[in-house]
Amino acid sequence: MMMNESSEVPPVVFASEPSSHLRCLLCNSVYTDPVINVTCGHTFCRKCAINSTDKVCPSDGSAIDTNLLVINRLVVGQIEDLLICCCHGLFWKDGSWEKLPGSCTTLVPYGSREEHESSCPFEPHQCPNSEHCGTLKRKDLERHKSECVRTPCQYKKSGCNYRGTPGQVSFHSKTCLYRDGAIHTNGTLVSTIQSQENTIRTVQLENDALRQCVTELEGDRDRMAVRLEKQDSLIQGLTQRLDSLSAKFDALFSRNAAKRMSTGSQLSLADSGITPSFISSTQSSLPSPSKIGSRPRSFENWEMPFQFKCMGTYRGHRDVVWSMTTKKGRLYSGGADGIVKVWSLEQLAEGCIDNIQAHNGVIHCLTTWGSSLVTGGDDRYIRLWNLNTYEMNAEIKTAHENAVCAMVVVDDCLFSSSFSSIKVWDLKTLEMKANFVSMKHWVRVLALGHNKDKLYSSSHNAIHVWDIKDNYDKVATIEHGNGSVYALAVTSMYIVAGTSGSYEENITLYRVDTHEKVINLCGHIGTVTTLVISPSGRFMFSASHDCNIQIWSLEKLLPIHSLSRHQGSVNTLTLHGDFLLSGSEDREIKVFRYFQIQ
Repeated sequence: MMMNESSEVPPVVFASEPSSHLRCLLCNSVYTDPVINVTCGHTFCRKCAINSTDKVCPSDGSAIDTNLLVINRLVVGQIEDLLICCCHGLFWKDGSWEKLPGSCTTLVPYGSREEHESSCPFEPHQCPNSEHCGTLKRKDLERHKSECVRTPCQYKKSGCNYRGTPGQVSFHSKTCLYRDGAIHTNGTLVSTIQSQENTIRTVQLENDALRQCVTELEGDRDRMAVRLEKQDSLIQGLTQRLDSLSAKFDALFSRNAAKRMSTGSQLSLADSGITPSFISSTQSSLPSPSKIGSRPRSFENWEMPFQFKCMGTYRGHRDVVWSMTTKKGRLYSGGADGIVKVWSLEQLAEGCIDNIQAHNGVIHCLTTWGSSLVTGGDDRYIRLWNLNTYEMNAEIKTAHENAVCAMVVVDDCLFSSSFSSIKVWDLKTLEMKANFVSMKHWVRVLALGHNKDKLYSSSHNAIHVWDIKDNYDKVATIEHGNGSVYALAVTSMYIVAGTSGSYEENITLYRVDTHEKVINLCGHIGTVTTLVISPSGRFMFSASHDCNIQIWSLEKLLPIHSLSRHQGSVNTLTLHGDFLLSGSEDREIKVFRYFQIQ
């Protein structure tokens, strides 16, 4: 394949191995300047024949007469037709010529190599402006010259030392002090100007280097974003696997419970609410399981000790889950993506069964009225949706001047809150009946009294109590120093407030009748976002920015159990029979189920 190894002579690398008939008998290489020895008729390289020491043909022993050497034109023609690699596509490595990646791959006849290589696009050239630009390929030379930062001023011969890009040089030449061959008489001024121009050029070079660094950093940022997305996907996969394993564990737990029931255990699977289709990867055969969507009992039948176990996860929201409510075997969840998702509580394995594009922005609150779903959000609208068709029935445009934070329904009246405002709406006519504006802070949450005759509203360092049976007067204010109230719940005995206070003071209980403080419950770190009371009023569920859900006994005022399955702040809770559902900043809805501990 190789004809020579000298770095001074262009290398010859044949595309395929030449015939042995084209090799010199003396040097065993492809002929160079082949000549015929007239004495014996054999062909040798002219140089080999002349430099031969014994002047004897190695084939037949005939003498080689250097005076009788004739050019072998037939062999010359054969050799010139052999295909070789362009020398601009080769480099010397470990004693041999190798093909250079990204360079010329043209195969040319040996006899035409000079014609090709003298015009090859990959022929190396020096920049005519400066040797510091390095070696350039012929095909890149003109582009480099058009942007070379070392292009000299056209008046260089007159003494101008300015260099820059062709555009910069063109602009400079218009005011160059060396125009028309005239040298400025003030040498100091010329020197100063040249120094400033050199400084400008240096700064421009530094700017170019900084731009390159920025480009590289942006590339690193994009690559990190891709890696982060892959890590998020991995975490989601691991979470799904954990949910699956948890479901399998709970399925085994349920089977064991069924066996205990046949031997006199008190665990009732008929009231458990679990469906075999909800427990993935199992074939549990529980006797007569009811559906989670079955009509909830008036009061829970929970006996201590008990616990709640995560049975699965609903996924589908593209952003934070902010609000939830249930109605007729359906769960409705609202998110920061402006979508209300509808989930089947009768067949949990079905997942999301419909979507309602309800608002532009966060949906802060959901409630129901008759056969309508009522939604409120960041866009300040309140909308009513048909629960059968999921079509919008009506809307209240710009219900508040700011985001709609909370809503509760009493008979045919809707109470909605926003910044410094609570409004009362007639749901039949959508006319405003009253407007409470005495607050000076966000009213983030509303709660109804046990008998639905009073409305409790949150504020900063205060809870306001309103009479809604006879009129809409404020009848009391409960002041405290725990900051803004983010969650409220009312039982027949207590008013429970969840605040942004310290670890010891972010859940506070007050007596309903006297409004006196009873106790601070300690269990969360960070703002308490939501509170839910069980139907009997015996138990309470709280959630917080700390990603946890805490279960409390309101009879003993003690914590029972903590649930930690979310990867972000838990923003909303709702109860349905023996099931607890939670929505979070991690965009997921977790489903927990009551189990009595035997």
